Amino acid sequence: MLLLAIVDDDQNDSAALSALVAEYFRQNGKSYMFRVFHTPLDFIRSMENYDIVFMDIRMDKLDGLEVARIMRKINANCALIFVTHMAQLAIKGYEVDALDFIVKPADQFSINYVLDKAISRLENTSSTLIAIKTSDGIISLSSNDIIYVEVFDHNLVYHTTKGVYDVRGRLSDVIKKLDSKRFIMCNRSFVVNLRYVSSACNEYLIIDGTKISISKSHRKEIMQHFSNFLGENL
Repeated sequence: MLLLAIVDDDQNDSAALSALVAEYFRQNGKSYMFRVFHTPLDFIRSMENYDIVFMDIRMDKLDGLEVARIMRKINANCALIFVTHMAQLAIKGYEVDALDFIVKPADQFSINYVLDKAISRLENTSSTLIAIKTSDGIISLSSNDIIYVEVFDHNLVYHTTKGVYDVRGRLSDVIKKLDSKRFIMCNRSFVVNLRYVSSACNEYLIIDGTKISISKSHRKEIMQHFSNFLGENL
């Protein structure tokens, strides 16, 4: 079941959008639940891991971009769709990994298009649960939350959206557990999640603000892998 949220301080607009979303799921027969929030603070306080979020850009007190930045600290994986009267504002959506935007007043065609796109992305970013043993106990991690894993002082260091974990293990065992379409070993000491790579060149990848060198012997293969990943997720 998909969990959706609509965040819009205009009750007329949110009611109209709710009806269009409901019609989409009626037509497609997919199982879903959605909640409507008329204040951004209520949405932030809900702390739910929504699959799809429709976010008004222009709201009182907190605008949609700021709310989205806060949301991304809690939920890095949801499909975010901005809703706005002013299309020129939506260009800033790349800052918070927005999937798309729709211009008010929304219509059924626009809603069908963005929901098809959102569901396709969610289906193509399925995660794997990985159990890691730390000094504090066993932690279950979603592969979507892993930014990169490095070998440091004979240990593995998991850099994730939830924190950094230092554990014993081998990088070769880690890569076997992960989706080869989304994770690559860019050198003998690093495995990276391609969804977090912000840019790439012949010498290195930039991920989470860190430059990670690319193995010379596998440079062409790595760049092709990254290019293929981008092509699938545009």
